[in-house]
Amino acid sequence: MCELDRVLDRILSEVSPELPQAVFVARRNGDCLTIVLGAQEGSVLSFVAASCDPPYFISLGAPMAQRVFTYYVERDDHTEALASNVVPERDAREAVREFIRLTTGLPGNVTWTEV
Repeated sequence: MCELDRVLDRILSEVSPELPQAVFVARRNGDCLTIVLGAQEGSVLSFVAASCDPPYFISLGAPMAQRVFTYYVERDDHTEALASNVVPERDAREAVREFIRLTTGLPGNVTWTEV
């Protein structure tokens, strides 16, 4: 298990399933990947480049899913995404590991859609 997985596991151990939390992971160049931890349904990933300029990307899971996926930023800031953006947590974690290994671009193990 890599150090990143240990950190994510430690965060996950402090997250309530009723309050899934967004965790921000930044590369040395400033690109940011957000992973949601603690939701039973899975995770949502989002990507913002260091410039903070568009395009912005979000993970794409089951495109036909209709409900809303709720999560929180900094413990209590209620945030929503479409359920169609939910991917399995194992895939989301692999994407974070790949994101850290890459110097630019998006992880290729999940499908992305522009927001």
